[in-house]
Amino acid sequence: MPDLLAQPLQRWHDFYLLVGGAAATLVGLMFVAISLGSRLITQESLPALRVFVDPTLIHFIYVLVIATVVVLPTLTRNALGVLLIIVGLLSFARALRMVPFMYQQTRKHVVDAHDWVWHLIAPSVSYLMVGGAGIGLVLGVDLAFNGLAFASILLLVAGIRNAWDMVVWFALKTEPPQR
Repeated sequence: MPDLLAQPLQRWHDFYLLVGGAAATLVGLMFVAISLGSRLITQESLPALRVFVDPTLIHFIYVLVIATVVVLPTLTRNALGVLLIIVGLLSFARALRMVPFMYQQTRKHVVDAHDWVWHLIAPSVSYLMVGGAGIGLVLGVDLAFNGLAFASILLLVAGIRNAWDMVVWFALKTEPPQR
């Protein structure tokens, strides 16, 4: 009989329902924010938006997908573990692709240390935690669920902070109405 996760994850059901719902709501709000700020997007700002906004949206989608997959009743421990290892490592590699652009923007004084922390370091740590949780699941370590939960929380917090940064950027670029 396969090692189904339904029983060990029973305690985590409400947590994943909560973070999945939050992530889904935040994905929707990102679409609203981008739509409202779309007139401020220019060819010049497009590379920065792709580097900073796309990953923020992906963080929320990532948490939503994790929450959805984890509560699948027929999922086995090994299948989830292998999936998390692969996704965590691929996501970490994708996050590292931001380094050259961020370095260039740091030299131009466009980004600062906070941007490095919230746009690169926090998500990278989260993705490594996801991969580590996958390894823990494959090895049968029950604390792996804690690591996956912390990774989800960190991605939500980083995404919220980065979305706020984007909203402030839109607000600063908007000219006040003329009287």
